[in-house]
Amino acid sequence: MSLRELERVFRVSVFGEDQRELYMKVSGISAILLGGSLLFSVTVFAGNTNKKSLHLYERVTIQGKQLTPGDYKFEWSGSGPEVKVDILKGRETVATVPARIVPQGATNQQDGYALNTGKNGSQTLAQLFFSGQNYDLNIGKAPHANASQSANSNGTN
Repeated sequence: MSLRELERVFRVSVFGEDQRELYMKVSGISAILLGGSLLFSVTVFAGNTNKKSLHLYERVTIQGKQLTPGDYKFEWSGSGPEVKVDILKGRETVATVPARIVPQGATNQQDGYALNTGKNGSQTLAQLFFSGQNYDLNIGKAPHANASQSANSNGTN
C-alpha cells in the first residue's frame, strides 16, 4: 500500500486543517444560536396576542358592517388599555375595531357580549367578555353604560 492510499484510509491530522474544521463548527453553532435568539426575540416583541371565539346569536352591526349570527374569532394584541380587535369569520377578517380593555373586580363566569340598540332597532356590538378573564373589551371609543347584555355560555376560547 502506498502513502496516498494510507492517507485515504487513515486521515492524517494536519494542524491547520483541524483548526479550520473547529472554526467551521464553532461558526455554524454560533449562527444557529444567533438565529434562534433572534427568532425568540421576535416572538417576545410581537406581544401577547389574545384569541377568543364567540358565537353571536343576533344580527349585529359593527362599523357599518352587518355580522350574521354565527361563530367568530376575536383577536387583539397588547395589554391596553387601547387595542385594535380583529373580528374573523373563518379565516377572513370581517372587521377591525378599536376597543378598550376595562378591568373587572371579578372573573367572568361565561363568554358573552353586550349590544346597544339604536333608534331604528339595529343592534351594535358594544362589549365582549370571556370566561376566566377579569376584564371586558368595550368596543368603540365611548363607554357603553346602557348596553343590554346577551350572555353566551356556548362560546369557546
